[in-house]
Amino acid sequence: MKNWSRFAFFIAAVLWGTSFAFQKTLLVFISPYSFIFWNFAVAFIILFCYATIKGSNLLYRLPEGLFLGALLAGIELFQTVGLAFTSSANTVFISNLGMLLIPYAGWMLFRHRVSLKDNVTVLLAVIGMYLLVGGVHGFGFGEAMLVLSAVCMAAYFPYLRRFEGEKSSHVLVLSVQQFFAVTVIAGAVVLYAQESFAVPSPILGNLFIQILVFTAIPYMMILWASQWADEMVAAIYDGVVEPLVTCVVAWGFFAEPTTRASVLGALLMVVAFSFASLFSGKHFLRRGLKALNSFVR
Repeated sequence: MKNWSRFAFFIAAVLWGTSFAFQKTLLVFISPYSFIFWNFAVAFIILFCYATIKGSNLLYRLPEGLFLGALLAGIELFQTVGLAFTSSANTVFISNLGMLLIPYAGWMLFRHRVSLKDNVTVLLAVIGMYLLVGGVHGFGFGEAMLVLSAVCMAAYFPYLRRFEGEKSSHVLVLSVQQFFAVTVIAGAVVLYAQESFAVPSPILGNLFIQILVFTAIPYMMILWASQWADEMVAAIYDGVVEPLVTCVVAWGFFAEPTTRASVLGALLMVVAFSFASLFSGKHFLRRGLKALNSFVR
């Protein structure tokens, strides 16, 4: 089963890496806020039905689930707004920078130690991001939103860590609670921004397929595979496989513009993610990365 769980992590990383370029095509017709609302509303309904059939106690640790859902909403909303204003490659690399910021969030919130390796990986990633976006002049509104998404991601995991070791049924309940919170918050943002919930009929089928393929299916795979999770493999898939797949799809199939400098920057960020995954030992980062595969997307 462990080998099958690794395969599930790999497929999920490939699907998530593929999703950015396809989602960007929908953001021409629907606002990022409406997209997140429908994405998580449909996923919530699917998980809610599944949890109800299993007889799960959906009120278990409800305040914690809703609080984590609020942080998850920040991750997803800022990331999707950023995607609307920048490239798919920039989106996956800059938002995933949050994984490298987890030790610093742990230090600020719980006074966990930050090691030299953490500083080296962040320095490599920042240099890579500088090259990826084209320097200071290439850092615009979309990139700023992605940095905020990364900050929310870094804040999310120190609180999520207290759920390590929970039963798989409790993980399902926590996920339903978070998806509900994201749906409500995204809906409130749609109303506040005076956006429309309506989905244009030409993209309705496309939107549903993307929700099913890029959110519901990979999430259910990860939920199943988390019982036999290998932290090292999970970290490499999320930090390396997902962004590399995004680059191949965005640059190779969707012809998103790129330069030699941006390719070099992407490679530097992959090195940073790999370094953090392979040499962090029992560090807080790896525990956070395991949690990432259980709850995000």
